[in-house]
Amino acid sequence: MLTLLLVAGAALTLAFVILKVRKSEIKTSDTVFWFLFVACLLLLAVFPQVAFWLADVFDVQSPSNLVFLVIVAILLIKEFTASVEIAKLRSKVTYLVQEIALMENEGKDSSNGS
Repeated sequence: MLTLLLVAGAALTLAFVILKVRKSEIKTSDTVFWFLFVACLLLLAVFPQVAFWLADVFDVQSPSNLVFLVIVAILLIKEFTASVEIAKLRSKVTYLVQEIALMENEGKDSSNGS
């Protein structure tokens, strides 16, 4: 069951990423992340003994719990980095809007003065 879920999840994720790449709605760095994520899911699907071994090493009750824990952790980290990037972009947009407003105001002042 775990193998089937991993393969299905990897296939759906891969299809979604390819669709977004074709529409140019995703950056290259994000594409690389998602392709590596899909590759890891496929490796776990092909070699499930890795999940069993890691579950024993980290004393997790079942391999599926470990897989879901790792997936959630990776996605939370990805979400955090995306939030940081969004915050930076919002600051840049605010700065650019202020700069444009100042330039427009200077243009109005110079045309009124002549």
